[in-house]
Formats: sequence, structure tokens, C-alpha cells
Amino acid sequence: MQSQECRNPGPNFSNPTPISTVSANSINQPDFVKGSAKAYLHLLCTAKHWKQPLFECCNEEGPPHIKQFTFKVSILSEEGFVILESYSHALMTKKAAAEDAAEGALWCLKHMSI
Repeated sequence: MQSQECRNPGPNFSNPTPISTVSANSINQPDFVKGSAKAYLHLLCTAKHWKQPLFECCNEEGPPHIKQFTFKVSILSEEGFVILESYSHALMTKKAAAEDAAEGALWCLKHMSI
């Protein structure tokens, strides 16, 4: 299985699905859950029997007072194969960059029908 790399925009969280309805098939629904894309990605990986997503800061740039961070999230199958890698835009906080990477991963999973 080849890994997929994604830099696409995240999903639209304006009309969320209740978190109690998250399942392995819910990625195909038009909208996701309200709140954190990172939390939803963790729930989705559990439902699909994948390893938990791995978030890592892969780039820091700029002077200390306006530093920007780029995060990567990797999703692995239980066998250790890379299913997907998604990178964030450069953002001002690590939390925002990690959330952006998770949104990109969810967008890719939705549109790739994995």
C-alpha cells in the first residue's frame, strides 16, 4: 500500500454531526463533528482499527516573536503501513498547526474514500 500525501484544506465544521455517531463509515458524511479535528481523527483511527495518528512539528521558521510552525500528521495501519501524511500551513502556534494538519487529513480521507 502506498502512502498518500495531502495538503488540501480541511473540512467544513459549520453543520456538525454529534460525536456519538462517529463510526468507521462516518467519514463519508458531508460534515464532521463540532470541535477538534485532532479528537475526531483519533476517534476515526480507533473505529477503523488503525494506530493513533502521529503528530510532529516538522518546521519552525521566523524570529522568536513571530515564529511559525508546520506540523505533519501520519496515519498508520495496525500493520505499520503509512496510510496518509498531511501537512499544515505555517501557523503561529503549534496547536493551530497540528489542528490544521488534522483537518487536512480528514479532508483527504473523506475525498479518497479510505
